[in-house]
Amino acid sequence: MLEKKMLFPTKFSSTTLIARNNLILKLVNINAIFSLTENINEKNKFNQNFKVFFSLDTPDIGKFTFNNKFMAIWLRTNSYFVLGEENFDNIISSFESVASITDQTGGWVKLNIDGEKVKFLLEKLLTIDLKVFYEGSALRTSINKINCIVLCNKQFKNYTILCPVSFFESMKIRLTNLVNLIA
Repeated sequence: MLEKKMLFPTKFSSTTLIARNNLILKLVNINAIFSLTENINEKNKFNQNFKVFFSLDTPDIGKFTFNNKFMAIWLRTNSYFVLGEENFDNIISSFESVASITDQTGGWVKLNIDGEKVKFLLEKLLTIDLKVFYEGSALRTSINKINCIVLCNKQFKNYTILCPVSFFESMKIRLTNLVNLIA
């Protein structure tokens, strides 16, 4: 008889990957990431559950919102990523009739870039006008041929990149090389 084995997501510890001349790249540990997509004809109930459960409104197109416990990111029409410390079973029980829910934990890593020269680094990575990418903005884009989500925490100073875990090593090399080039 075959033995059943459970697969658990890889947990990365938070660590500074590189710090040079006021430009810091950190890997930030994420304990839970969930995608929630509202079911057809359940918008009002979904929004109400979202506000009660996460204490957040659903973010607008191209935006993210956060509080002390959760961060919610707009992904596409009626679909969001939520990052936080919540148990998957609790989310399922709160949204089971109004949304499809997927545990994305272990599928993504969160990188934070902070410092005075972040703008120069992002100009080499992104094909957008950073002047119109304000605080609270979220962008789904390709970086180094990797589908990522970029969040503007503080314009020209602090950004977050969510990257698929399978491309983490490639992304880390690209970003550390750029930090070394710019800083």
